[in-house]
Amino acid sequence: MDGIIQSLAVIFSLSGIAALLIGAVLGIIIGALPGLGPSIGLSLLIPFTYNMSPELSMLLMISLYTSAEYGGSISAILLSTPGTAAAAATAIDGYAMAQKGRANEAISISLTASTVGGILGGLALLLLAMPLAKLALQFGPAGYFAVGLFGLTSVAALSGGSLVKGLLGAVLGLALATVGIDPIAGTPRFTFGQFELYEGVPFLAALIGLFAVSEAIALAEKQARRTKMGESRVGHVFMSVALLKETWRSMVSGSVIGTLLGILPGVGGNIACWVARDYARARDKNPQAYGKGAANGIAAPEASNNATVGGALVPLLSLGVPGSPTTAIMMGALIMHGLHPGPQLFTESPALVYSILFGVIIASLVQYLVGSLFLPIMARTLLLPTGVIAAGILAFAVLGSFAIRNLMFDVWMTLGFGLLGYFMKKLSFPVAPVILAMVLGYLIESNYRTALVSSQGSYMIFLTDPISVLFLILSAVSLAVPIYRLWSARRVVAVDPA
Repeated sequence: MDGIIQSLAVIFSLSGIAALLIGAVLGIIIGALPGLGPSIGLSLLIPFTYNMSPELSMLLMISLYTSAEYGGSISAILLSTPGTAAAAATAIDGYAMAQKGRANEAISISLTASTVGGILGGLALLLLAMPLAKLALQFGPAGYFAVGLFGLTSVAALSGGSLVKGLLGAVLGLALATVGIDPIAGTPRFTFGQFELYEGVPFLAALIGLFAVSEAIALAEKQARRTKMGESRVGHVFMSVALLKETWRSMVSGSVIGTLLGILPGVGGNIACWVARDYARARDKNPQAYGKGAANGIAAPEASNNATVGGALVPLLSLGVPGSPTTAIMMGALIMHGLHPGPQLFTESPALVYSILFGVIIASLVQYLVGSLFLPIMARTLLLPTGVIAAGILAFAVLGSFAIRNLMFDVWMTLGFGLLGYFMKKLSFPVAPVILAMVLGYLIESNYRTALVSSQGSYMIFLTDPISVLFLILSAVSLAVPIYRLWSARRVVAVDPA
């Protein structure tokens, strides 16, 4: 009860409310701008939360995360250009509805569905995180190693079109995670005499560079965007009772699908939005309306992608394994504050945990309030040319990377990782596995070596621990599934070349 009371005191303080409001405004704008999204928004935000309390920094980031997931639907509806990958399914019916002069209706469905999805996903987080955390307290070093390996392999397998490229990115991240002080021996390694690397490769430099700077370079490379919003203009965004009656079932089903898929590491809103839309279409009495401006074609995917926020936080809080690239960034923020996500967090920092649990629900309500009042104004940010956006991102990236340790070394590292991320995107290498491997590297290595020390070098400890065996099997399955899909696709092409 003390943790609950303290968390509510933080949330409803002036600072807490300000953090939620600022996060919602920034999130909607960042989500609405095509090419950006919650990962880039959080990577730019983290340096500015360094001097904040962990509770306030998490509230700010959660609010930005949830609102950015919703914000992607604005450009999807008005421009047929999803602001985030998770809003891709929304663009089909949302833009079709806007073309019929019903942009306000489409935006109102999106805002309400996103709010419902966020609330239901937050309730699932509230109900599931603590029981799973209690179970996770039974894990030994072998079990934790297997959990970390599962989180890494599943995301590496699902975060890009190529399994090999995803795994290569994960290997690069693990290699970067070995730089610094050895967690067991306590001696420096791979620092090349640079004292700035004794604490490891600066996580924020890698994070901001790979996500934000690489995107700024890509945006600058494009010609200045001349966006046309057509005749659709955003006015009121309050949903009518008739529309609510028509879409509430799709909102609930989308929320359930988003929550369940969000819990699975590496799945997230990119997949959940399509699954939710297909399920709603299969249940609909008028499936032929989909693609022509169906209200349920907006409600289902929008509820699902916001519900994945709560779902993705379940494995982060209970097991210490991020469920998505965005939660990996949040995990890095917690580590920056000297905290380690996992079951111990519930006993060490109960106020922080409850701030996160309640924060997801309250942030969804704040998102609805901000969207209802200020969306007509914020929608105009879609008219910004790409050059202005790129310059703004680069300025915040340099400022943020320097602000943490006041070292130019970090700035050069940020720019270096930005170039690396840019070339990785050019070559279709997924960036997310690199960050996830850097975050999970310590968990995997320290528990792997601790398990071997406790078993006197016997690898049988990984096969005699039931939890370890379970997650090792899941890791194998997460690698086998994309291999099987690739084999099946090639077999179909070989049988039917036409």
